[in-house]
Amino acid sequence: MIGLIFGIMLLLIFLGMDIAFAMGLSALAYISVTQIFGRPLPFTLIPQKFMEGVDSFALVAIPLFILAGGLINRGGITKKLVDFANSIVGHLRGGLGLTCIVVNMITAGMSGSAIADASSIGSILIPAMKEEKYKPSFSAALVASGSTIGPIIPPSIPMIMIGAITGVSVGRLFLGGAIPGFVMGFALMVYTYIYAVKSGFARKDKPNLKKIIESTKGALIPLGIPVIILGAIVTGIATPTEAAVIAVWYSFIVITLVYKSVKLKDVYQVIIDSMTSAAGVLFTVAAGVIFGWVATVEQLGPKLTDLFFSISSSHIVILFLLNVLLLLMGMVMSTIPIILMMTPILFPLIQQIGLDPVHFGVVMCLNLMLGLLTPPIGFNLFITSAIAKVSVEEVVKDVLPFLLVLLMVLGLITYIPQIVLWLPNLVMK
Repeated sequence: MIGLIFGIMLLLIFLGMDIAFAMGLSALAYISVTQIFGRPLPFTLIPQKFMEGVDSFALVAIPLFILAGGLINRGGITKKLVDFANSIVGHLRGGLGLTCIVVNMITAGMSGSAIADASSIGSILIPAMKEEKYKPSFSAALVASGSTIGPIIPPSIPMIMIGAITGVSVGRLFLGGAIPGFVMGFALMVYTYIYAVKSGFARKDKPNLKKIIESTKGALIPLGIPVIILGAIVTGIATPTEAAVIAVWYSFIVITLVYKSVKLKDVYQVIIDSMTSAAGVLFTVAAGVIFGWVATVEQLGPKLTDLFFSISSSHIVILFLLNVLLLLMGMVMSTIPIILMMTPILFPLIQQIGLDPVHFGVVMCLNLMLGLLTPPIGFNLFITSAIAKVSVEEVVKDVLPFLLVLLMVLGLITYIPQIVLWLPNLVMK
């Protein structure tokens, strides 16, 4: 029966229905079928599961982090971070490209959203790179790739969802993503530098000490946002959700009272826009929980475990198959539905092979971020190509080397779990 339910969902998505409604209607179809075949299930399960899907304290952090990101973007903080990063690495070959990666690593500690980072950073750096004769499609590919760091370095909206579904500590997931996120950034910077050298990009003059100090002073207050978020979680002062509240208030004070870049009347619109986005996310979460419940009832997790073990009992092979499965799904579906559908299904498998759930969560997030760089769904490709005013096909050609670099990083964190687990084990024993 589970094949029929998946078929209905895929058909509805193909016909253009929103994925949240497609998952919800598929679950409704499943309960309807049970009225005729097998043990009938009550239709009241749908509203019950729908409410259970969002009845989680951890999920409250999602609208809060979205709001904090909205305030940061509206307040022009990204521009100050660009100036700061440019003063550090801008004098090297490919300086603006390296600046792009550094800024993505910094903003990753603020928004937790790859798409938001691609939009905000791309709107500033892609035009600047085009002025310095960077190939437009390369600029778009660079921004699209760099923004995938956003949900890996904490805070991370996908990790909040994985933690809410599995019961794994969100704080440990956050810390687990910190080192892999920096490894991603370093790897992308190495490739960007090599590309710049081969392309013959000129060096810029190294900024004087005065300019470095000025740009650092301008970025010092915004840099407090990731420090406060991580510091509050690591020290135990606040949960991730409470840290999100602190981030919202800090961002609000910075843009309205310190920089005075946003008027109070404009904050209202930021709140409306952020909550509209958050409502869409949480509605999808609720619908995904219903669909995940259907998969659990049909024992899809144990069935998938049996299938994988029928292929091989080697952990190396099973981890490879998991990565292939998630990468393929990321090519045709967006991040949130995959997390909602596959986490309840894959969790029994990772328990069976003894994989640490924090390690699994970070590996899953990185897999799904790569889906943002692959057609036909690749949201980051569409965003950055629109900003650069080039075709998606052109951006895809230039994003392939970045994708290869990130696949190498995925291999590292998949088969060397201590890259993920060392920090959470050190800080949160």
